[in-house]
Amino acid sequence: MKSFPLFLYALDPTHIGAGGYRLGRVDLTVLRDAATQLPKIPGSSINGATRAASIYSLQDPGEQTKARQYARATLDEQNKKRPHGGGDDPVAQIFGYAEGDSEGSSRIGLVSFRDAEIFAFPVPTMLGPRWVTTPFLLERAGRSIDKKYRPANEEQIFIQGKQKQRLNLGWLLLDAEPGDLPFPDSLLKHSGMDYVKDHLILVHENLFPALVNSNLETRTSVSIDFETGAGVEGALFTYEAMPRGTLYRGQVDFDDLRFPDLYHKGKTLVEHGLDLACALGLGAMTTRGFGRMQAMLVEG
Repeated sequence: MKSFPLFLYALDPTHIGAGGYRLGRVDLTVLRDAATQLPKIPGSSINGATRAASIYSLQDPGEQTKARQYARATLDEQNKKRPHGGGDDPVAQIFGYAEGDSEGSSRIGLVSFRDAEIFAFPVPTMLGPRWVTTPFLLERAGRSIDKKYRPANEEQIFIQGKQKQRLNLGWLLLDAEPGDLPFPDSLLKHSGMDYVKDHLILVHENLFPALVNSNLETRTSVSIDFETGAGVEGALFTYEAMPRGTLYRGQVDFDDLRFPDLYHKGKTLVEHGLDLACALGLGAMTTRGFGRMQAMLVEG
């Protein structure tokens, strides 16, 4: 098994819906992890968008036509009109397939996607945006944290720099201790990540969820009557969104032990598909300025 960390940097606000209306502050909330109550991007969302985009990432026109025909056939009842089996499809053989009729077959895919959780979250301050993270999240990304940079409580934070100062994190005003904070070196070769590193803040694990959930975007929309061009009465609704600049960390696994002959082909296809999917947008409302990502599949 070959595993690669996947970092996603939100170029636009992101809305991964929880699946229906909720009673509370907003009508449409974002999906949250059941244990931490922090927003995340489920691996199924990344997988589905990448698989769909991979069809159009194929370089060979014949293979692209073949993959489009097979994908369209899966929408037919029991796949009765499929032009060929999944094992012969350039995309299905990488992502897996399950053919519903009695003559069909199924196979697990070469690639699997893990949930992408928040790694660094942008919050407004009097000095401009700063990205908050925790020692636990940095350690999971492979960076060791010096004991002197571990916040002892919720009131202690460490800021990248050399000057001690009072700094607000949204609504919260705290004393910020300066330090040389670690950051994944593999990210620094990607555009914009040096800026995130230079504006990093370490906070206590107990404070991190409050900073995230209190600084989400809340937007209001209304359904439009296409005959009049005006808003429909009673159709006002609100929804949450993860702000632009959120940095997520997930993982992509390739099962090269069971499918050694497909590994190199599959990895190339996934990289191209992931780039296209992130350019088009992940989640909902991608035609209304939501969902674009910068995908960074980290080697080694």
